[in-house]
Amino acid sequence: MKHTYAVIGLGVFGSTIALELSRLGNEVIGIDLNPGLVSEIADRITQAVIADARDEKVLRDLGVHDCDGVVVAIGEDIEANILATLIVKAMPKPKVWAKALNPNHHRILEKLGTDHIVHPEHEMGLRLARGMVYPEVMDYISLGHDQFTVEVRASERLAGQNMDALHLPENDLQCLLVKHLNEVMVPPPPRYEFKLNDKILLLGTLGNLRKITKYL
Repeated sequence: MKHTYAVIGLGVFGSTIALELSRLGNEVIGIDLNPGLVSEIADRITQAVIADARDEKVLRDLGVHDCDGVVVAIGEDIEANILATLIVKAMPKPKVWAKALNPNHHRILEKLGTDHIVHPEHEMGLRLARGMVYPEVMDYISLGHDQFTVEVRASERLAGQNMDALHLPENDLQCLLVKHLNEVMVPPPPRYEFKLNDKILLLGTLGNLRKITKYL
């Protein structure tokens, strides 16, 4: 289903979001005060506008109040970020994602009722560090309360072995699915023998997931 989104702030973070939302088939309004950033993206999203997001009338004229979601991706100007978030949160319809620059900024955005607060540099740093330490981990999602889903790759060590080789029950972990080439097995057969580069989706706490890296 096609949705409409507004992205306020078209730096690297904002423009990446705007382009991906557009690629996924959505209508995207990009807003920034920098003419250069607007012109770079203008022909790749629905609408790109040079505008001040601190002006509620401007945002309403652009139809931001009717969007399904708004991303406040303003990076360096904390005041502009907060004011834009405040204005958009007063609009009943859009869900609001906002970029936080530091813990104090996060607390302010939280007080404003921001639906989703992101720390892209911090989160990317965590992903990079964990990818360096656990190279078999392809991706992960935090579910809160230290619960994670983790996508791992079956290495040569695991290839030819079945689920027992992962020692899941004693580590309180679950295997949600296994993907071999284009075949997705949900749930995977208990005696399935892993093939090299199979993708395996696991669920559990971060501590328990770390324990089984030696089996991957």
